Amino acid sequence: MLLYVLLLAGVTVLLVAAPVGATGTSREEYDPAIAAMLAEIDESELRNTTYDLQNFSTRAFGSAGNREAGEYLYRRLASVPGLEVEFQGGELNNVVATLPGSDTASDGVVVVGAHYDSKSSDPARAPGATDNGCGVAIVLELARVMSRHSFNRTVQFAFWNAEEVGRYGSADYAGNVTVPVVLYFNYDSACYDPMNRSVLDIVYDERSADIAALMADYNALYGMNFTLTENRHTCESDHIPFRALGFPAVTTHCEEHGPAHTPDDTIDRVSFGYAKRNAQLGLSVLAKVAGLRDEGAGAAVPEAPVMIVWDIFGRLDGAG
Repeated sequence: MLLYVLLLAGVTVLLVAAPVGATGTSREEYDPAIAAMLAEIDESELRNTTYDLQNFSTRAFGSAGNREAGEYLYRRLASVPGLEVEFQGGELNNVVATLPGSDTASDGVVVVGAHYDSKSSDPARAPGATDNGCGVAIVLELARVMSRHSFNRTVQFAFWNAEEVGRYGSADYAGNVTVPVVLYFNYDSACYDPMNRSVLDIVYDERSADIAALMADYNALYGMNFTLTENRHTCESDHIPFRALGFPAVTTHCEEHGPAHTPDDTIDRVSFGYAKRNAQLGLSVLAKVAGLRDEGAGAAVPEAPVMIVWDIFGRLDGAG
């Protein structure tokens, strides 16, 4: 019992000890349906969206470029069959698309999001490609791919505004939820890997420790092969309002910030192969938690992952 308590207390010590996911044995089984869906992620889609977003010159909150970027994202989501799209938060101009779940009795919603506003030392030149145009591109690509499939739980794809000035967009949404959020998955500064080191930081807390462990499993199982680190960044991004309300929330973050918040944060600084694998890692977890349906067999992937903790050797251990 003492060891178990120590394990729970030390759950945030994980992910740094070794290239997690490359050590230990996966608790999850390989699912061909998830693998096939991961193959649908298109790197060119990530590149094209990031290019469009940087070309607004600035997406600083309150600017014309910011408003135009919101309208652009609304149109992109509205063009995806099966999504219900809305502006949310009044003048905050969040853009939220809903993919209804197949199970009307489902116990909550899965949300994946990224902020679309940008920031720079020169507010008129804030291309924000790595922070956070590419993160937005990932979420948009997840919407495109997931809309082609069926899930037990409802999934929402959210583009938050005003993150750079206080996370106001995500805070407004989180403070007004009417259905419990079973997972919030956030992309912020998640596409910068100039040295091809494949290091990805997972920002989480005790409520989302099982999700972090599931990510480590799937990182190896589906061949993303990142070296995962744990909470290296004190990243106060859009996961914070969800965490404050007790919802499980994680953020993926690159190893360094690089050109973020400068006029040099342009598309040539984005590592698109890294971004694609980051999208695939998130997609594998979202599919699991949302309950991907195997339409051919009329079955579904079990929805929520079991609680998992790390033992003192950095390997997975069940806490059932």
